Amino acid sequence: MISKEEILRRGFVDVKVFVSGLRQSHRLTVERERMAQGLVPFLVCKHYVPIPELLRLAEELQLPLKCRDVRVFPKGKMAGDFAEKVSPLIATAEADTVEAEVEEE
Repeated sequence: MISKEEILRRGFVDVKVFVSGLRQSHRLTVERERMAQGLVPFLVCKHYVPIPELLRLAEELQLPLKCRDVRVFPKGKMAGDFAEKVSPLIATAEADTVEAEVEEE
């Protein structure tokens, strides 16, 4: 079994899933999504995969999966458990200054 660190390093994983009674091979690619907790890596399905199969894969691979509008996490985990902390952009803004002189008459 391939480790989740190896999957994240390679950027993809090939899996076997059952769709409509047929065993299919799918390649899931790693895409990071910006969320409130940080960057969360999701394994993304290009083609339809039923929710029970997504749940099985999430448990096996211990990584979150996303297929169309469905996001699935391993049991007992949530986005914060997978978030890669990103440093906030440090920006300094200075007000524009205008120098003016009063002319005396």
